[in-house]
Amino acid sequence: MRKLVAGLLAGASMLVAAPAQAAPVRPSDPGFAAQWGVTQTRVDEAWSSTRGSSRVVVAVVDTGVSPLPDLAGRLLPGQDFVNHDADPSDDNGHGTMAATVIAASGNNRTGIAGVCWYCRILPVKVLNAKGGGSYTDIALGIRYAADRGASIISLSLGGSDDSPLLRDAVDYAETKGALVVAAAGNRGVSTPHYPAAIPSVLAVGGITSSGSRYDWSNYGSWVDVTAPGCNSAQGPSGVVGPYCGTSSATPFVAGVAGLLAATDPAPSAAQIRTALTATRVLPSGRVDVPAALRALPIDGDVTRPAVAFGAVGTLVRGRVTITAAASDQHGVSRVQLYAGGRLVATDTTAPYSFAWQSAPNTAAVPLELRAYDRRGNLTVVRRNVRADNAGPAVQLTVARTMRAAGARPAGRTVTVRATDPAGVARLELLVNGRVTARKAGATGRFAVPAKARSVQVRAYDRAGNPRVVNGKLGG
Repeated sequence: MRKLVAGLLAGASMLVAAPAQAAPVRPSDPGFAAQWGVTQTRVDEAWSSTRGSSRVVVAVVDTGVSPLPDLAGRLLPGQDFVNHDADPSDDNGHGTMAATVIAASGNNRTGIAGVCWYCRILPVKVLNAKGGGSYTDIALGIRYAADRGASIISLSLGGSDDSPLLRDAVDYAETKGALVVAAAGNRGVSTPHYPAAIPSVLAVGGITSSGSRYDWSNYGSWVDVTAPGCNSAQGPSGVVGPYCGTSSATPFVAGVAGLLAATDPAPSAAQIRTALTATRVLPSGRVDVPAALRALPIDGDVTRPAVAFGAVGTLVRGRVTITAAASDQHGVSRVQLYAGGRLVATDTTAPYSFAWQSAPNTAAVPLELRAYDRRGNLTVVRRNVRADNAGPAVQLTVARTMRAAGARPAGRTVTVRATDPAGVARLELLVNGRVTARKAGATGRFAVPAKARSVQVRAYDRAGNPRVVNGKLGG
């Protein structure tokens, strides 16, 4: 029997605004400023280690998906089970919005940043222009997606009745290795919603920017995780706008599942599901993406972590703070700093920072960062700096100056020449203990008043080391 069900468009109308927050990865997409869900779930932190992979296919079983620049090169040929053809174009907008939440290209100055930048989208049209469809077409769409290698199947749809037809399709997808993710529904009740309530399906509810459940989001023990219920998305025209409902939370989680699927070694659907549910933030059940990544099995992981020096000059002196950025798909266990082949310190938590006493070195010093992931994979990066902890050498000559026509002396002049392997930054003249003149560079000539009781020259090298030399004024 064909059972007609409505899509979830009726509940997809609310928008709760939230300010953008600073993030470890902040893409250039103009719509990113409104994507509060990315920072809430720490997707932006996960982006430092994974942004998806083209090997991961996410099927959007919905109203179809229209081609957009933000999906260019990653929108696969699909199928239309409503009109029975191979053109899964979107005549509603719902499916395209879901697809962009999942996989809009990030950091391309266009539209929004999807959760899984490099995942590919398989469009499967099972809902008509009004957002309605049948269990039969939905089941066919699930099977079609599974047969075409979808790692994740996203279903922003459902109905109130259970169905052997849907259960069989979900079981079939599971045997093919796919994780089925479905919307919990938008009636604000605890009554099970299908196919989300099928035990092997990952059921998704919607939460606000403050972490509370949206009033319209269905709830209950059958809901596995929650995710931001209002997200920026792009419709078929490419215009960015609010997309709300468990219809929106579902593709968000599907994108997160895509990030997990892109890791090495490739996890199974069951492992992805377990990682997402075991690390959810209680009591809301919100997904925590970095935590989920760390929860994946690491046996067989051969991907080394990424590590880089923070801002550090090529010339240093005294006590120096060395910072590092490190990331890994399954988590970094520790970062170590070596100087001149000797271990300086180990840091096990981000942000990674080390205090290195460069003194008494005045020489080139090789620095080395060693980053280990949880599996023990090692990455080493090196940088040479020059430690300069000695002031410049200074030659100083004091000479009398005479008035015109051989008159008595009017004062003195000080001629200075300073040298340093790293270069001399500036010279200062001190008369009677006070700075009276400054000059950039390594050489200079200064006038000294006739009544001066003492004169000194202070030279600074480029590292900031000073050297003070006293001048002899004589009689």
